[in-house]
Amino acid sequence: MAEYKRHQGHRQRMRERVQNYGLDSLADHEVLEYILYTTNAQRDTNEIAYNLLERFGDFASVLEASEEELCTVEGIGPTSARLLHMLPQVSRYYGRCRTDGKRCFNTTEQLGSYLMAKFAWSDYERAMLVSLSTRRHIKAAVWLREGTSDRVSLDVKDVVATAIKGGTDAVVLCHNHPNGVALPSMEDMEATGSIARALGLVNIHLLDHFILTDTECFSMRDAGRCPSTTSRPAHFSGPECRIPVYIIKLLCYNHIERYNQLWFFARRRAGEESCSGRRKI
Repeated sequence: MAEYKRHQGHRQRMRERVQNYGLDSLADHEVLEYILYTTNAQRDTNEIAYNLLERFGDFASVLEASEEELCTVEGIGPTSARLLHMLPQVSRYYGRCRTDGKRCFNTTEQLGSYLMAKFAWSDYERAMLVSLSTRRHIKAAVWLREGTSDRVSLDVKDVVATAIKGGTDAVVLCHNHPNGVALPSMEDMEATGSIARALGLVNIHLLDHFILTDTECFSMRDAGRCPSTTSRPAHFSGPECRIPVYIIKLLCYNHIERYNQLWFFARRRAGEESCSGRRKI
């Protein structure tokens, strides 16, 4: 009975600290101890918390462990394991709901926060394309591809087709560096240039390319590294022109293989207009 009263007194003091000062006032083992109050009504969770940290190394690794791994720790049963394992998923869901409720983004910081919530705790590089209206409302946010822990490859044709389906004339590209820093590599810069030029051909502007980690957000636009969408590809030597509407429609209906004919049609039409003296579109 005395032992039970001692635990109850300790728990009450812990709850008061959290209520008055938040979880930031606690050490890692105390946070785990506090969380485990939910599934351990009478048992001393202090020792269990230390066991978890000793087994997995740090607080983040405890939450990233599988339920099976958690159950190997003395004092952790299926219910406690499920609770700990679900915490990162609940956090991601909260972050997504919080940012999805605000669909208009007027600053880089606002859009960056939205994207970081989308990419939170991803172990692999992933790429997303966000379509924005003229009032900076998000019309679509589409996952393009998932890669490995240090690389994701994009097909320019797929990016252009996805942008067209978004139904706006402005898009933002973003991908993450889960094991690195939020800075663009040379490959990132070259790929961004190729994508920006291809989008420019169908009159879609690449407003920005974000590179994200769990804690950092890099904007190519803010850093002055986002290429212009108006420049032509190096292999296009004919007069500048826009892509005919029927080519765009082909892309919209997923006839991606016809995209390879885009340059041929564009160059031929530009040549015809140049010879007839018509003004370029």
